[in-house]
Amino acid sequence: MIMLEDGTIENSEEIITSANAGAAAALRVYREFSQAPGCADPKVVFVGYSQGAMAARTAANTLNVLHPGESRVAGVFTVGDPLQKPNADGVFGSGSDGQGVFRLLLGDYNDTFYTLPGVDRVSICHDDDTICTVGWPFKFDTHLTYFNDDMKFVTNAGASPSTTSEVEYMSKALQATIIKARLAYGMGPKVEPVKDVYGVGDSVTATYSLDRPAGIGERLMMLNLYQALDQCQFGMGTWNRSGTAPPDALDIIQITANGRRLTNIASLLGYSDPIALTPGSTSVSVRITLNNAALKDAALTKFIPSPLYPDQDRFDINGNGKFDGTEAYAAYEDALSGRCGGIDAIGAGGNWFADVMNSNNEAIQTWQDSPALRLRLLATGTPDATTGYARGQALRLNITGLTGGSTYGVYFESDPVLLATVSTSSGGTVTTDVTIPSNAEPGQHHIVVRNSDNGEAARVALTVTADGSPGPVVDLPISGGGTSPEDPSSGGSSSPFGS
Repeated sequence: MIMLEDGTIENSEEIITSANAGAAAALRVYREFSQAPGCADPKVVFVGYSQGAMAARTAANTLNVLHPGESRVAGVFTVGDPLQKPNADGVFGSGSDGQGVFRLLLGDYNDTFYTLPGVDRVSICHDDDTICTVGWPFKFDTHLTYFNDDMKFVTNAGASPSTTSEVEYMSKALQATIIKARLAYGMGPKVEPVKDVYGVGDSVTATYSLDRPAGIGERLMMLNLYQALDQCQFGMGTWNRSGTAPPDALDIIQITANGRRLTNIASLLGYSDPIALTPGSTSVSVRITLNNAALKDAALTKFIPSPLYPDQDRFDINGNGKFDGTEAYAAYEDALSGRCGGIDAIGAGGNWFADVMNSNNEAIQTWQDSPALRLRLLATGTPDATTGYARGQALRLNITGLTGGSTYGVYFESDPVLLATVSTSSGGTVTTDVTIPSNAEPGQHHIVVRNSDNGEAARVALTVTADGSPGPVVDLPISGGGTSPEDPSSGGSSSPFGS
């Protein structure tokens, strides 16, 4: 590309022709793949840089025209996009508010790309990159800085760099879309219901579709899930202080396979009492239910009446030398957090990874992809609302209803104090631990969630008491979308958390 000092492009027709040729080549490969046996109507992800970004967008638009309403395009991932629309859906980076040089030249005809149904769009543009945010001065070197070492991901123009590198952000986003595409194409377990986080009392079922009828002696093996449960069982035994048998992880994290409740985690290895496939069947299902009643019973009965270690004194809120009610509940979670917290299946090869083993102990079918899934074991209790919260109290905020993939500041107000900066999941949820400031004035306060423009996204009221020692970590739900319009009692507004 040759750009003159007045911003015009000398060889623009050649570039457009080349980009169109690249899109045609990509579609030709897609067509050949879709015509292969068993590969009809596959999902596709297009990736492109600079001129390649133009080709990726054109290919996506064309495929949507050829197959309207079918959502064959799973995602388009670009950097330095010459057709960038300012602040459009999926546009990130310090130059997200810029206009691409070819959009300036050709107009908005290609903007239909941003309305393609079912498409994950991620595009990164750096400030001063003349290609995706054309304007004086024309800096071409910036166009070559993407994914450099230590280059941090920026959500939008004017925002501070995040702690995540561009490479990590783009690779995780791409991985998530590829997994979604593969799952839609039947290449992984189908999980229902689909949620970002599964908490106590929830159930989730994964159904594995076989590529042919099951044979005699075939069984399911789930090594990663076994390892996670084994760690949890170890924690159960380590923190059992009752003098009786420790709780069973399979009572708290209940697993049912093909309608049969597992009583031995070794069943997940395919050896002892294995998950046998029914000969002739074409699928197998595994369901996990997090049993809060069993978790609470273990917390209340498996701890001795007084703390063993000084660092656990903080859970004895009333100072009577015992773990009473929610005190034991919270102390138990704290003890197990490093063990049972290992049940976490995010990304490929997580806990839903599975193999079908034959009678010769050979893997004859493997599911390489896992859906976005997180199982969260909680044992915290919620104190009586009338007791309020002590200064220094630890709170676990479970925030929902925010914009997916965005950054927010969490404030303690009236006088604004930034407690945490968080990034939401694709579903607009996030969990974070914060602490009530030690100098908070007694009375009513609010925890407020604000976006990068300092706009209020969610708030929750709480009362701070003057006396009392900090208790256990307490779960506090906060929901966006239905927030109160009231302002902090000071009447002022906090500064943007990115400043």
